[in-house]
Amino acid sequence: MYNINFTKYKYFTLSISFLVIVFGFVVTFSKYGGFAHSLDFNGGLRTVVELPKDKSRTDLESYFQSKKIEAVVILLEKEKNIFQLDVGLGSLSTIETLYKEIPEEKRETSTSAIDRFVQLLRFEFSLPKEKVLSADQVGAVVGGELTEVGITLLLTTLGIILLYLSIRSQFKFALASAIALVHDILMTLALIGFLQIKPSVPIIAALLTLLGYSINDKIVVFDRIRENAHGKDNLALSNIINVSISQTLGRTINTSFTTMISVVAIIVGGAAELYDFAFILLFGVIVGTYSSIYIAAPISEIYDRLRKKRFA
Repeated sequence: MYNINFTKYKYFTLSISFLVIVFGFVVTFSKYGGFAHSLDFNGGLRTVVELPKDKSRTDLESYFQSKKIEAVVILLEKEKNIFQLDVGLGSLSTIETLYKEIPEEKRETSTSAIDRFVQLLRFEFSLPKEKVLSADQVGAVVGGELTEVGITLLLTTLGIILLYLSIRSQFKFALASAIALVHDILMTLALIGFLQIKPSVPIIAALLTLLGYSINDKIVVFDRIRENAHGKDNLALSNIINVSISQTLGRTINTSFTTMISVVAIIVGGAAELYDFAFILLFGVIVGTYSSIYIAAPISEIYDRLRKKRFA
């Protein structure tokens, strides 16, 4: 009835996933000292300016790069040439040095980091005051709140899933789904750290979207396993799992492929600000599909076998 033995290499696939996650986090903390810093999570300077028409995003990025200022440039309004400039706290000393290089007659005395940054921009790009639309120093409190909310949502989601699947089907399927979701999140976080993708609100949105997509795929697989197992207590769960995955494999591949088409379209033709969101979502779809077949289902079989041995 089936051609592929999906559970045959369960210990191999579980080991590979474990090693990949460990490798990603080891590189993140040993090479980079942790996840990348971002304005939303670590604080910094945020300014919105309207540049002259002869200045482009490339000009801004080239300037910041030449001055070794870590900045993110976001185009807000193309017609008016309005940009949002986000500068991390690590560049404040550089901004202080550059500010002191401005001729005294062209600068105003200020003790505020954001005011000095604004004066630096006005001097370098010949901006009148009215072209600086907003300027704020962003604290890290927002990032702390976002992290806390994200973790709370993740744990709450896992708890609800565990309860729902325990009632709907069996505890072993609920437990396997929860572990597989944790696997998906850890795998994605390992990638974020390895590539030093800056944490942001869209990244949190991508992680939560990944949870919803991933659990949907796992519910489909486990529902088919439950249906095929009905009245077949004498048949090994591994055989039922292989049959069930083979029956749902076409649907799983088609769903994942159509989802990836939309996400790739965002990566190729979408705004640059959505690139990280789409990239994380694309990786999450692939990992979620993989974990439904090679992580969640094998874990349910391992748990079932251990439970039977315990109560034998």
